[in-house]
Amino acid sequence: MSRTRRATSPVRSLSWTEEWSRPSQYDFPVSPRRLALVAAVAVVVFIADRLTKAWVTENIPVNTARPVIGDYVRIVHAQNTGAAFGLLPERTTLLSVLSVVAVLAIVYYYRRIASNSALVSATLGMQLGGAFGNLLDRVTQGYVVDFVDVGLGDIRFWAFNVADSSIVVGIFVVTIALWYEERRASTTKIA
Repeated sequence: MSRTRRATSPVRSLSWTEEWSRPSQYDFPVSPRRLALVAAVAVVVFIADRLTKAWVTENIPVNTARPVIGDYVRIVHAQNTGAAFGLLPERTTLLSVLSVVAVLAIVYYYRRIASNSALVSATLGMQLGGAFGNLLDRVTQGYVVDFVDVGLGDIRFWAFNVADSSIVVGIFVVTIALWYEERRASTTKIA
């Protein structure tokens, strides 16, 4: 009876920290100018969000509205304990954790996006600034101050703020921009 030895592989598996920090085939160099643009836009959105929320908190009592453009657009003072559009009410801890995960995901995947576009960088900055703005509210107050109220009569959209609109617009624009860049790159390869 012969014994066969199982060959051992000299390759070791990477720990999750090594895997996280390891460059991949999808990594693209991020220029310092694009990184500065992301940071600058994030700071501007964060400051605009903080200033508008502070103004609303100081000048408008909770659950009251002031018309801006007739009944179509109003400034309200709402304290939202949920996510955007009032989803997941009273889930401050969960939403705070999800906000941190979203920020980390944006930072991590930024270097993996095959784009050196200023538009993509700016929209990622919008998302970061908005995520930080709402995260700070959740951690310090347990709720997010929402104040833009749009609708007609009793038909109203959920109140939102600068951070919410920056996140939503940022996601929409970056999706369209990346789709357009990918489409343009594939037609260039074909031609």
